[in-house]
Amino acid sequence: AWGVSRETVHRGTDDPEEIRMLKEAQGSFNAREEERLKRLHEMDKNAAQILEERRQRKSAFDPMQVSKWGDVDAFRKQQEEALLKMQEMKEQKRNEKRQRKLLEKGEKKRKKEKKKKKGKKEKKKKDKKDKKEKKKKKKEKSKKRKK
Repeated sequence: AWGVSRETVHRGTDDPEEIRMLKEAQGSFNAREEERLKRLHEMDKNAAQILEERRQRKSAFDPMQVSKWGDVDAFRKQQEEALLKMQEMKEQKRNEKRQRKLLEKGEKKRKKEKKKKKGKKEKKKKDKKDKKEKKKKKKEKSKKRKK
C-alpha cells in the first residue's frame, strides 16, 4: 500500500504514539495483503468452475429481455435536468461577477472623476491665478520702488 513500508526503523527520539500508529498501519496492511492472497489462491483452485459458470451465464443471456428503453429515457431526463441546473448556476455566477465588476468600475470611475476634478484642471487654474498674482505683486513692488 502507498505510504506503508515493510521495514520500519525507529530511533530513540521518535514519538512512541507515532511508532504505535505506524505499526498498526503496517499490521492492517499485512492483514489485507494476506486476505487478498488467500482469495487469489482460492480462485486459482476454482478456476475451471468459475470459467464454466461464466460460460453458462453468457449462453443464457438474452439481450432482448433487457428493457433498456425506459431506463434510458429516465437517465436522459435526469442528465438533462442536471445539465440545466449546471447552466443556471453558471449563468447566475456570471451575472454576479458582472454586477461585481460594474460596482467596482462605478467606484473606480467616481474616484477617478474626483481625482480629475482636483487634478489637472484645478492645477491649471491655480497656476494661472498664481502667475497673475505674481505679476500683480511685481507691478506693485515696481510701483513702490518708483515712488
